[in-house]
Amino acid sequence: MFWDKLSKKEKIGLSCALVFLLVSAMDRLVINPIYGRFQKINKEITVNEKQLRHDLRNVRLKEQIAGEFEKYVGYVERSGSDEEEVAKILGEIETLARQSNVYLVDVKPKAPQKIDFYKEYSVEIEAEGDIADIVTFLHQINISKQLLRAEKLRLNTKENELSVLKSSMMITKVSVF
Repeated sequence: MFWDKLSKKEKIGLSCALVFLLVSAMDRLVINPIYGRFQKINKEITVNEKQLRHDLRNVRLKEQIAGEFEKYVGYVERSGSDEEEVAKILGEIETLARQSNVYLVDVKPKAPQKIDFYKEYSVEIEAEGDIADIVTFLHQINISKQLLRAEKLRLNTKENELSVLKSSMMITKVSVF
């Protein structure tokens, strides 16, 4: 009907237009989505290969990592309940203060905080002593076998004695639970 009324040139032009539309539709509806999916899969493969290489390197180093971990696990392992851990920290602080000739005025343990895979224990202390004794105490805290660390420190002179310093500090310890 409609086709029969067209001239030979119109039939060729219409056929070319229909073929072009069909090829365009195939490109947009079939080829491009498949090609895009292949590109996405190739990118995922590349990322996964890099991750696998990294993981294989870690597997090869497993024994070395385990050996290093064993060296330091004693420093961060908990010895018991939270109360026992705090008591252990307080005992260490008191011992170090005695050795350093520092007088502990006030000791306030804080509640432990859970952070990711470890707990952080904090103790606020106020101490008095000569500057050399305070420095020695801080040094002993930082080299303690319990891996204590002085995070906050505030120093003031005592009101009636200029040679004695009043210090306020936050001492923390990290342990794995």
